[in-house]
Amino acid sequence: MDDPNIHHQLIVSAIVIAATTFVHGVFVAAAAAIFRASKGSARGFLRFFRDSTALVLLGLWLMFAHMLEMAMWAWTYLRFDLFDGWEPALYFSAASYTTLGFGDVLLPESWRLLSGATAANGLLLFGLSAAFLFNAAGQLHLSGAKGRH
Repeated sequence: MDDPNIHHQLIVSAIVIAATTFVHGVFVAAAAAIFRASKGSARGFLRFFRDSTALVLLGLWLMFAHMLEMAMWAWTYLRFDLFDGWEPALYFSAASYTTLGFGDVLLPESWRLLSGATAANGLLLFGLSAAFLFNAAGQLHLSGAKGRH
């Protein structure tokens, strides 16, 4: 019952989760610094255009972070020879990380705990991205509302 591979899977999962969370933290911190620096005085359409562009760029920046993190999981799967090539590893990583989980491509049974770790990691980091974007949109809305009074 006590498969020693379970401990190996948990250690690998913890290392990849720590690495992807660190990477995501760097991306969010960089986005926050750029967002703070980009705030300035603007009115009317110029403000709308600036704020809309800022949110689009923040979203794209964070999606790039997620794509990098999915690639980190795919690299891990390849490192342990769990897939034959980059495409199936990245496909499985994306399906698991986004919690979509089609089920048409699976990890070997002795490594299946990694799929749950990948999903939990993606859920956490997408939540962090959503919270950041929600906060950024709120700051833009509030700063716009202050200018109208």
